[in-house]
Amino acid sequence: MDGPPPLPLREQKMNSEEKSFLLPKGPSRLPVSGLRLKRPASDENEPPKVDRKRARGPLDPTKRGGPVTAAPSFPKPPPAAPGLRSHRQAAGSRRTVAAAAPKPAAAPAAAGGGEKKRAPWDLKGQVSDLRAKVGTYKEKAQGLAGENEALRQRLNQLEGELKQATARNQQLEGQNSVLALELQTCQAQATESLQRVEQLVEQEQQLQETIKSQSQTIRELESAGRKAREAKEDLAAQLEAREAELRLAQESLARQAQENEALAARKTQLEQKLHESEMERRSLHNAVQELKGNIRVFCRVRPLLGSEKEAQKQGVSHLRFPPDDSKSLVLSKAEESHVGRERKEDIVYEFNFDQVFPPSSSQEEVFEEISLLVQSALDGYHVCIFAYGQTGSGKTYTMEGPDCQDPSTAGMIPRAVQQIFRKAREMEAKGWKYHFTANFLEIYNESLRDLLVLRPERGSELEIRRVSQCTEELHVPNLCYVPVASEQEVLKLLQRAKANRSVAKTNLNERSSRSHSLFQLRIEGHNANRELHTSSVLSLVDLAGSERLDKSLSTGDRLKETQAINSSLSNLGLVITALSNKEAHVPYRNSKLTYLLQNSLGGNSKMLMFVNISPSEENFAESLNSLRFARKVNECVIGTASNRK
Repeated sequence: MDGPPPLPLREQKMNSEEKSFLLPKGPSRLPVSGLRLKRPASDENEPPKVDRKRARGPLDPTKRGGPVTAAPSFPKPPPAAPGLRSHRQAAGSRRTVAAAAPKPAAAPAAAGGGEKKRAPWDLKGQVSDLRAKVGTYKEKAQGLAGENEALRQRLNQLEGELKQATARNQQLEGQNSVLALELQTCQAQATESLQRVEQLVEQEQQLQETIKSQSQTIRELESAGRKAREAKEDLAAQLEAREAELRLAQESLARQAQENEALAARKTQLEQKLHESEMERRSLHNAVQELKGNIRVFCRVRPLLGSEKEAQKQGVSHLRFPPDDSKSLVLSKAEESHVGRERKEDIVYEFNFDQVFPPSSSQEEVFEEISLLVQSALDGYHVCIFAYGQTGSGKTYTMEGPDCQDPSTAGMIPRAVQQIFRKAREMEAKGWKYHFTANFLEIYNESLRDLLVLRPERGSELEIRRVSQCTEELHVPNLCYVPVASEQEVLKLLQRAKANRSVAKTNLNERSSRSHSLFQLRIEGHNANRELHTSSVLSLVDLAGSERLDKSLSTGDRLKETQAINSSLSNLGLVITALSNKEAHVPYRNSKLTYLLQNSLGGNSKMLMFVNISPSEENFAESLNSLRFARKVNECVIGTASNRK
């Protein structure tokens, strides 16, 4: 690039302002060398062609006899600085041209404004004209002398300004080099900006299309805005009304806060009273259960089956249920003479239990009598409920119910579980939290089997162990203990256990239970507010059916099973008798059943036994034996029960 780089726009503007300051502000009257005035044309006394050419030349006043006036001389200005010489020369040329510009206009005025041209021979007139012009020139010269003096002063001033401009020029030259680099950068940026502009133009076109499409939306929004403003006004009115309501509500809230404080204190008192009432309820409930007896016996007679009704058309005439006494049962049997012709009076056997359920009793009626006992388990007492009786007398139906899932025929185990979980949810409002763990096993031929595990997956034989040396609590290692949180989970476990239980066909029952099934639900209760803790076990046992060998005619495995069942039932009677007599040694270890249930059979627990009997006359002897065993148990009295805290 030739020459110095262009100055930035700001510096160029400053230079232009300085140049305008150096230029004269008005036209100068100084004469300009090389210029002459034109004569006005005259159409009178026109000289010949040669004379006209001479007239176009400069007028020689000596030939016409007029005075000669010397041209005014001006002092030469001092030489300008090298950097500003070109600027000053240009400014001087502009001032000279500007000063010389008015001269041509003065010449026609001096010509006399429309006077006729004098004839060449009228020298006197020409001389007088020249004298008039000379006078005019003298006046102008005097005016120009004054102007020259002003110009000299102006020149001195401009020289000072020139020095300042020179220094400023040097500074600007330095800035010029910097700005030149900036200019290059700006040019590169300008190129990028042009590309950006092109992109922006495209975007602008797109935006214009978007604007067109959004214009309608804006109009719609404006319409919506008007509606919104109207709605706002309505809301403002509503807000004022709400604020008034809020002030009233705040005042009411303040009053309610005071009432809440009073209610909170009242609540604390009521919670304390509720806790005291709950503890009193537990105490009274336990007292009622103790008055009824820590060992109770219920007798239940099942209905006749279809095949039994055909063979026993007179119904259950050998069984009588006194209408005014729900706790008595009478068995009668006609006894013939040895000769066979003489008939003697009927032999009558009368039994009294805590409750007797005739064949018409429903599962719900039976459970109502034991529901208070189930509540004791939730209160922290060990509770054991088991069904005893001859095979086929309805023990499994009483404890588990039929295979069909019918709520009206559900057995004692499903109903007890439902009550436990329902009451536990109600106790949450009083600050109690409960955790439940379930297990289900059977005792078959004096060996333990886990009914919640499939037989192919069973490991070694299960054994009963103590939890620790400092406690009497027992547990079965490797037994499946399942945490449960609802009755549905427990019912699923019952279905699984029922499918795994050992059953077989005998002469007395098509599907006889050949083992004792034991369902246990461990209940852990905790009240954090009162720092109370309860621990109890609800044991529900379906004992295997007792059989007489002379009637069952069992052989092989059935014989071994019958002997084991009868032995464990006999040991159960011995344990209950030892507890009733308060003997020093109670033979718990004689049977796996009594050993596993020893914590639920002692003086700190509550026990209920269902004695189930068959209404068939052919089972009269077995029913009599079962009732005699139950009466023996009912006569036992065990010490006061205490809750497990």
